[in-house]
Amino acid sequence: MKNIFKFLVFGLIAVMLFSCEKDEDQAVLQKPSASTLKADKATLVLIKDNASQTGITFDWTNPDYSVAVAQKNQLQIAVKGTNFATPKNVDLVDGTKKVSYTVAEFNNVLLDAGLAPGVATDIEVRLSSKLGSFDAVKSNVVTIKVTPYITEYPSFYIVGDASAVGWNAGGSQMLYKKDNLSTIYTYLENGKYFRFLGQQDWGPLNYSMDVAGMNAGNRYFKTWSTNLSPSTPENMQFTGASGMYKIVIDADATVKSITVSASPINNWNPANLYLVGTVNGWNSGTAIPMTNLGNGKFEHTIALPAASEFKFLGQQSWGDLDWGNISADGNTGYLGSKGSNGNIKFDGTGGSYKISVDIKLGTYKIQPL
Repeated sequence: MKNIFKFLVFGLIAVMLFSCEKDEDQAVLQKPSASTLKADKATLVLIKDNASQTGITFDWTNPDYSVAVAQKNQLQIAVKGTNFATPKNVDLVDGTKKVSYTVAEFNNVLLDAGLAPGVATDIEVRLSSKLGSFDAVKSNVVTIKVTPYITEYPSFYIVGDASAVGWNAGGSQMLYKKDNLSTIYTYLENGKYFRFLGQQDWGPLNYSMDVAGMNAGNRYFKTWSTNLSPSTPENMQFTGASGMYKIVIDADATVKSITVSASPINNWNPANLYLVGTVNGWNSGTAIPMTNLGNGKFEHTIALPAASEFKFLGQQSWGDLDWGNISADGNTGYLGSKGSNGNIKFDGTGGSYKISVDIKLGTYKIQPL
């Protein structure tokens, strides 16, 4: 019995000694020291011809917790005087203490932050360091006067089950682009989802709403119409009634908006479609019937000489169903509804051409045969 008691005592002492050793091994985080940030420029005028050159370099010291820890760092960039209310956050590579951006890279960062190109603007930059669930530690603020340059506005390709193309990146439809505005008259379905691509592929460019929970690479639109809502982490949901809509994207760096409004013609699948123009003396009563392929698609083969002009009608009269080239006279391949269109102008050779129309998608094509 005494031996058993001795063994129990020795075991308890061993456990206590082991526990003490473990306590001594535990690291105790101290209150972090301040972090610091420096930039090698105080004034920076970005020039497109120097796009590949180094534009600016930042270096920093991390907060010190007295022990080695893995922190997540970001640069936060905001217009001076806004108190970093809505900063542009730029993730930094773990373990680094210095980063350089080319002129093109930093120009894109500034445009994404909402700065107007060609305008000298004071910005403030700080380092934000986050460790686990602890509050982020912010560095000193660096002020830089920057002037970004305008880049080519992006192209937007609609994709998704809310759209006429479905989830088919290869068949995604580019919007008609003129300067900073991209527009299309197309079908959208209630309760379903879509987004925009920068190419007919899933990468590298994707565009959706700039909201919390959205993938960083998808964040773009700063404002949107009330019939849209975010569907994180990638898409937008259309909440309006199913039908034809005019989508307008303003890619101005200070705007980045998307507006979806009802099309003047809410009919994507008329029973008939007719050609009217120089091909028949602009006589709506004798407008030429096209072949209905179903689902809003029509086609017709016809000889087209030079200086041909025409439009599409949904009836053999100058009624409400009237489609032409988007916005004005021309040959863009995009349909515009009555009140927002012009004549389709085409210089044919007198040979045969197949004219194809997709009212649901909002496009037309003229192909030689």
